[in-house]
Amino acid sequence: MNILTFDLEEWFVYQQYDKGPRDFYLPIIESYLDELLELLDRQELKATFFCLGMVGKEYPGVIKRIARKGHEIGCHSHKHQFVYEMDYARFLKDSKEAIDILEDITGQKVRGYRAPAFSITEKNKWALQVLGEVGIEYDCSIFPATRSFGGFPSFTKHEPTIIKYGNTIIKEFPINIANVWGMNIAYSGGGYFRLIPYWKIQKIMKKSDYVMSYFHIRDFDAHQKKVLSLRYFKSYYGISGAFDKLKKFICDFDFINVERANDEFDWEKAPVIEFID
Repeated sequence: MNILTFDLEEWFVYQQYDKGPRDFYLPIIESYLDELLELLDRQELKATFFCLGMVGKEYPGVIKRIARKGHEIGCHSHKHQFVYEMDYARFLKDSKEAIDILEDITGQKVRGYRAPAFSITEKNKWALQVLGEVGIEYDCSIFPATRSFGGFPSFTKHEPTIIKYGNTIIKEFPINIANVWGMNIAYSGGGYFRLIPYWKIQKIMKKSDYVMSYFHIRDFDAHQKKVLSLRYFKSYYGISGAFDKLKKFICDFDFINVERANDEFDWEKAPVIEFID
C-alpha cells in the first residue's frame, strides 16, 4: 500500500513567512501545481491533497482545479497553526471553519485530516476527539518519531491503525519510518526525501508493505526566498533536483490516495490502540 499525499499550503504560508510578493511566488507555485497535476494525469494516479482552509478562502480556484482532476481534498487546518498551540475550543473552531470552506468549494465531504507539521502529539491526544466531532473519518497526522515540530515517538505502529480515545474512534494512517544510516527517519517526503539518494529510497520502498508519502510544493521551489536558520540545510538541500526526483518516485511505484486506501483496507485486521490521558 503506497499512498500519495500533498500538503497544500504555500498560497497562504508564503505570505505568512514573507517568501516574496504575490506577483513573484504565485506564478512559480502555480506552475509547479499544473505540472504536478499533468504528471498525475499521465500516470493515471489520484492523490490526496491536504489543503488549508485559508487557501480555499483566498484562492478557491486552486482547490477547484485539484478536485476537478478527481483528487481527494483533505483538511490541513485553517491557518497552519500547530495543534499543540491551541486549546480544545480553538482547535474545534479552526477545524470546522476549514472543513466548511473546503466542502463548500468541492461539494464533497472532507473525510481526512492532517495536522500542520504533524502537531498531534503525546501531549494533545484530545485533538483526535475534536476530529471525530467534526466528522473526520481518518487521520494522517501521527509522526511516530521525534521531530522539530510535533512527533509521537511512543506510537510504534507503522501501519494503518485504529485509535480509540474516549468515545472517539479514528482510523489512523501514520507516517512510516525506516532505519537509514542508523537513524529512524521518514524518507518518503519533506527534507529527507531530498537528502537521501534515490537508489536508497527505491531499495527501502521495495521492502515496505506500507508507505505514506507527504510532499509540499515548496519542496520543489528552487526560486523561493531562502531564510538563514538552523534548519537551512534541511530546508533547502537538494531542492533544485527534487521535482525530477518526485517524477521518478511517482513513475517507479504504484500509488493510491488515502480515500481509496481507507475503503480497500481490511480494518478488521488492523491493530487497535486505546489512548488514555
